[in-house]
Amino acid sequence: MKKTTILLFILLMVGATNVKAKNSSDVSIYDYLKTDGHFNSTVRLIDDLNYTATLSQTLNKTLFVANDSAFIEFFKNNKWGVTSYGQLTVAQKKYLLLFSMMNNAYTLTNLANYTSEDATYNLVLNIGSALRQTNALLVTDSIPYLSGDQLSVGKYWDSKRSGGCYLLSDNTLLPTIFFTQAFMNKNAITDEDLKILSGIDSRAYNDVNVFNDKVLKGDIDCKNGYIHVLQSVLIPPTNMAQFITDNVYGDAGQTTKIFSRLLDRFCAPYFDANITNLYHQTNPGFSDSIFVKKYFSFYGGNRSLPSGFPIQYFLPYNPGWNSYEKSGSALQADMAAMFVPSDEAMTNYFNAGILKIYGSWDNVPDEMIVSFLQRHMRNSLIASMPGKFNKMLDAENNSLGVEKGDIVKTYTAVNGEVYVTNKVYPPFSFTSTYSPLMIGNNTKIMDWVIKNYANGVFTYKLILSSMSAKYSLFVPTDESFTRYIDPVAISTAVPGAIKFWYNAAKSSVNATVYKYDKQTATVGDSVGVITSSAFILNRLVDLLNTHIVVGEVQSDKSFYMTRGNVPLKIEGSDNLMSVQEGGNISLNEQAMVSSIYNQSNGKTYFIDKPLQAPLSSVYKVLSEKPEFSQFFALLNGFPVESSSCIFVNKINNYGIDFNVKLFSAFNYTVYVPTNSAIQNAIDQGIITPWVSQGTIVGINDMVNANDKAAAILKLERFLRYHFQDQSVFVDQQAAKKLYLSATIKNDNTTTSFGTMKNRFYKIAVESTTGGITLTSESGRIAHVNLTDGLYNILSRDYVFNKKPSLFKNIDGTGAGSEFYTSQIYTSSSAVIHQIDNVLTFE
Repeated sequence: MKKTTILLFILLMVGATNVKAKNSSDVSIYDYLKTDGHFNSTVRLIDDLNYTATLSQTLNKTLFVANDSAFIEFFKNNKWGVTSYGQLTVAQKKYLLLFSMMNNAYTLTNLANYTSEDATYNLVLNIGSALRQTNALLVTDSIPYLSGDQLSVGKYWDSKRSGGCYLLSDNTLLPTIFFTQAFMNKNAITDEDLKILSGIDSRAYNDVNVFNDKVLKGDIDCKNGYIHVLQSVLIPPTNMAQFITDNVYGDAGQTTKIFSRLLDRFCAPYFDANITNLYHQTNPGFSDSIFVKKYFSFYGGNRSLPSGFPIQYFLPYNPGWNSYEKSGSALQADMAAMFVPSDEAMTNYFNAGILKIYGSWDNVPDEMIVSFLQRHMRNSLIASMPGKFNKMLDAENNSLGVEKGDIVKTYTAVNGEVYVTNKVYPPFSFTSTYSPLMIGNNTKIMDWVIKNYANGVFTYKLILSSMSAKYSLFVPTDESFTRYIDPVAISTAVPGAIKFWYNAAKSSVNATVYKYDKQTATVGDSVGVITSSAFILNRLVDLLNTHIVVGEVQSDKSFYMTRGNVPLKIEGSDNLMSVQEGGNISLNEQAMVSSIYNQSNGKTYFIDKPLQAPLSSVYKVLSEKPEFSQFFALLNGFPVESSSCIFVNKINNYGIDFNVKLFSAFNYTVYVPTNSAIQNAIDQGIITPWVSQGTIVGINDMVNANDKAAAILKLERFLRYHFQDQSVFVDQQAAKKLYLSATIKNDNTTTSFGTMKNRFYKIAVESTTGGITLTSESGRIAHVNLTDGLYNILSRDYVFNKKPSLFKNIDGTGAGSEFYTSQIYTSSSAVIHQIDNVLTFE
């Protein structure tokens, strides 16, 4: 069916919104008003503005009018301060007449209908879906001149401050707002909602309200359109931004001067050549320029300054956009909403919160202010009606928390509803563990990585601002980043360490590389600067993950697992607290807490040095301690690259040296039997060694291939049973709990813990004040050895993009393999304990 056919069918069936029926009255709109005798002021407006012929002859007009009694009341009290008709300016007369006139013929029923195009460009009639319609008032009907002291206080207005300028608050049309029963029914809007919006508390079913006014008599049928009589004279409201700016009178519990000043940071005057030329044509004596106030926004606003320079911070939409359209919707269908805290609410919040450090709202950085404003700006009035306050979520799916009792004043603007509130609704980033970084002058490095790393919808700012969990965030201050021992650089021919520093000129982080002496743990001369954001983000994201604990620090616990699966150790409390990771412990150093911030979702701890993750792999720890030599010999004896080998160093598993093949980006525990326990297991025939011992034939000396393969498999399964998922520490008391080992049960025999076939055998772990007791599936008991410090040994197996040795030197030599191209892909951590017995599952 063709478009025209569809349109004709719609118009015939529903009642044309822009075509008059043939049998309508023979009286024109003008004649009706003139002969009625109660609309003399409106007739006078029509005559003065030369619209007599238009409203006498032109078809398809709708006019909202007020009778003479309403005009008498209007002249007693109005925002223009005029007391008689003779005091009205031409511009004011245009506002009164043209804003009330629509260039289509609308009955009250059809007022809520509008047509749109679907995806295939066919016309669709949207019944009962309109909240707004355009009117006959043009942008050029009034061009106000503002002196310098009337302009916005924002810095981008300074060039106009001395002389002022002709300025439009917007250069789009001012729509007329109305609430019909059909629209309210369709969008679940109640009379109570409308009462809060407009103050109308005597609404009857099927009433039509235009802004805050009521239609007393509608659908007066004239030959060229319809007349609808209003209770009061309709004066065009402003847009939301202009109302917030103008709302400076009254007590501080309702005024919005502070919020207006914040908005003013994000707008500027833009020369409008089109409006200027149009105005010149109708006003030949005018020779000045006309500017438009535009807010910085990708949506309905401007994306660069008048000078052409790009803008850094944007509002979610332009609050001064008269013809605001919700994304994906039509102008008629919806408008915006803003929750604007009163000056009193803004002052109380500022004095009681973290922002107090700035001294005044004017000193709070733009980055924080734009986040604050975004939280208070809503893109849909329909979704922001009072009855839906409890369902409102912000852009990060957090509840906005507005209640009806918070509203102290409302204003229905041409582009949205302004709710003046007695509360502030700050972004969760203002009250979360992230917020101290925003206000800290010496936390720019960690702040930079939190703000700059994003993987799809995942961002650290979002995580640390979430109220769904508690966090403990440890933040090294900028001056403390003097030495980060890089896990790749430490393994190159010339070992290196890194100093991260904030480059204020470029608002980024750089890294200076220094020679590093592993024997004396001292930093030498610098050898180069790295500016690669990919490298710096890679290292700092890894570091950040090892500084976040999901949960709160407890007084009776020392070890915590970080988000990066790296354990950290905490001693002391409050400002006497010290923190270490494996690398710090090896270096015999502690990070001391300098400041603590109690936030809504946890605590933020500023520390005086970065936490250094372990730089020793499981392989390195086991290979270097004589007390672990027997266990290490068994692990290290498998043929290289065989399916049974435990240690690997190959593509997708390149580490500092060798990685444990069983690990997969998680945290683990490795139980290492004493040398004597291993020897007893060999003597008892539980396992077979690689090398022959007396009458015991070692695996490497076996002649029969089947016997050799069986012995290797048995040894592998025995060793894997000493590797456990999840790290457990000699730390606090804990009831017996079952953990998974790395050995799979391959038969149906009954075991102590009822493990099923093809499932991992389990280990029972019980922590007491005396240490850790282990019970194996076979019932064998083992205890963690608490002598000689052979417990709670922290290690980390990294996975790099290449072998560290391939990156040559940290100074960048070795074309194609420069150090700054190295990447940490992932890692696993393990805590190592010596135990006094072997673990067996059968």
